[in-house]
Amino acid sequence: MKQNGGVLFIKRVYPALFVLMAGCIVQSFHPFYLDKSKVTLAQLDGEWDAVTAWGDKMDGSNVPPWRIAGDQILTPEPAKIHVTFFKAGGQLFCDSIAGDLDGSNKVSWYWAWHARPIHTVTKVETNGDLLTFKPLDLDWLTGLIAAGKVSLPHLTRTEDKDWPLFTAKPADWEKLLTKYANNTDAFPTNHIYVFKRHITTPVK
Repeated sequence: MKQNGGVLFIKRVYPALFVLMAGCIVQSFHPFYLDKSKVTLAQLDGEWDAVTAWGDKMDGSNVPPWRIAGDQILTPEPAKIHVTFFKAGGQLFCDSIAGDLDGSNKVSWYWAWHARPIHTVTKVETNGDLLTFKPLDLDWLTGLIAAGKVSLPHLTRTEDKDWPLFTAKPADWEKLLTKYANNTDAFPTNHIYVFKRHITTPVK
């Protein structure tokens, strides 16, 4: 997907929003999980700094940290993204959908992108103080659908025929994620996001 100045700004300044709302990832009207698959990850609560965003190193970018608090990601705007962690095929995933704006009267256009409301999904990997998100790849999925290897109901956008809105039910998504949980084409590293736990330097 071609990146214009606005998308580049989001990627570098608000990486959490970009990974959850970018148009190059799969979007669904229904959740990607069944209730029985949900998990609680209290150890992820706190602030996180971006190391890699959409495959690009973020060294020296001075991106403000974002916060995970239970079932929410709190952004600097302020705005909230509701998240649900779940497991499928023995792997950890994150379903996300737009939350509220904390009473703000100003609606950011990139927040409004996500307010259909629609769900997105990323594969999640945790390793100590590192947290990695790998979005489900849209091109890979639409390629399987075009080849007849996968059947998922969806709507075609009039403004962008290559970016469908999926109407598949949670059970259908879990079946897909379980089958392809370890497929590196389904979750490539070219759009990877890596975060490290934010460390506050004591004031002397």
